[in-house]
Amino acid sequence: MKTDRLEKFIIDNKDEFDELIPSPMLWDKIETREPRTVQLNWKTIGLRVAAVVVIFISSYYFHDFVQNRNARQNVDALEVGFDGQNSIYQELVEAEFYYTSQIAETKEAVFYLTSNNHSLRNDINTELLDLDKVFQELKNDLNDNADNEEVIVAMIQNYRLKLEILKDILHQLKSTDDKNNNDEAKQISI
Repeated sequence: MKTDRLEKFIIDNKDEFDELIPSPMLWDKIETREPRTVQLNWKTIGLRVAAVVVIFISSYYFHDFVQNRNARQNVDALEVGFDGQNSIYQELVEAEFYYTSQIAETKEAVFYLTSNNHSLRNDINTELLDLDKVFQELKNDLNDNADNEEVIVAMIQNYRLKLEILKDILHQLKSTDDKNNNDEAKQISI
């Protein structure tokens, strides 16, 4: 059995450690010391708990308020940018809701399959962030009243591209996963 350096030092110097014995007066002081009692002030505890609850609830409502305000500002910005092109605006809003939900579902499925491969997840996130940056630039162009119809088509195309990339990745991951499962089944049956 191999011993480490600390254990070897303790074994070699055991006699030196045993020499120092505390005085009996020290032990008498320790034994006579009364245990310290702590008084709980329930009023103070109740106030602290109430403060935590108030802070939690107010932060939740503040977060909800900010989220709703930002969403409303985005919709208002899109409405202002269209100047009566209601059908194009309606198409963008419908496409945004549809593609956002589809992208979220597909992204969740992809991340579920890549849960053990962090480098692949990071690569996918990087690519998606690049597409988000392009989308933000298109949104800025839309707010600048650039040629709105072309910008809207490009925004919808960005959503389609993001969804298509995620679906391709998901398909590849599923086919790889199925192949690995088949290989494992063959090895087990042999």
